[in-house]
Amino acid sequence: MKYQKIILVILLLPHLGCSVAKLQERGNVKPKYFYSKIEFETYQSVIAFDVDIDGQTKKFLLDTGADLSLVQRDTVKGRASKYSGASKRKMKLGRGVVPLIRIGNTKFTDTYALNGDLVGLKEQIPNFGGLIGQPIIKKSNWLINYPGKKIEISNANLVGESFKEIEIIRKDGSPFTFIEMNGEKYQVMIDFGSSSTLNLPEGSKFAEDVAKIVELSENTRDRYTLGGLQKTQEKVGVIPEIRLGEFVFENVDVNINPSSQPRIGISFFKDYFIYIDNANGGVFKLKKSAAQ
Repeated sequence: MKYQKIILVILLLPHLGCSVAKLQERGNVKPKYFYSKIEFETYQSVIAFDVDIDGQTKKFLLDTGADLSLVQRDTVKGRASKYSGASKRKMKLGRGVVPLIRIGNTKFTDTYALNGDLVGLKEQIPNFGGLIGQPIIKKSNWLINYPGKKIEISNANLVGESFKEIEIIRKDGSPFTFIEMNGEKYQVMIDFGSSSTLNLPEGSKFAEDVAKIVELSENTRDRYTLGGLQKTQEKVGVIPEIRLGEFVFENVDVNINPSSQPRIGISFFKDYFIYIDNANGGVFKLKKSAAQ
């Protein structure tokens, strides 16, 4: 039996009295024309970088699957509600407006965010500050050089025609796409907060189809979702080929366990430059690194 520690974070919202989209739109970016370039490091493949908040510099994870950003606080601040994670467990989080979040030279003001004590995750990330979710992601274009561990953010275009667009649909601001296996398409969330390459809910059609063509083995994994760390029993294997638009991904690691929906994590794109073009509706574009 294999054992692997994993970070997996995904936020789902309860009823908040207004739409998720409106909460994500709150706040502004300064200056009017902005550009920042930052370096990042990874924890279990998940992107983490320095963010200035509350007069301190903290390490935040980039999470495209998070409907709202989340700030680590030892004590819940503001009106509290219960929220569900990827494993459907719940924990109490506060909510409210954060006056200033600065990434590089770029200032995100009056951002609506959740807050709470993420025990089990904060111990894994030194100087952990929280998650950067869709309210901040959607207000900038993002060029992620994963092999080079650099990110550029701007309201200007950052890429040329060598980047190719992939199909994207949006649900409450979170990005979904379609990947193809053996000629059949499956909808998956693009979840950069997940360290899995491809994670499938047990009992789903996608998981059942994988089991028909892939030799799976049993695995025990420590997984973080809202509510803390939990040991998860799962099945793991390697899919020979997955297609995403015109891109071909070979020998894709897959894990099948109790989870809310199929998702591809940031390690799916480990050999790629990823461009999120929010100036044009949240388009995703890819380019394979020349080093690969």
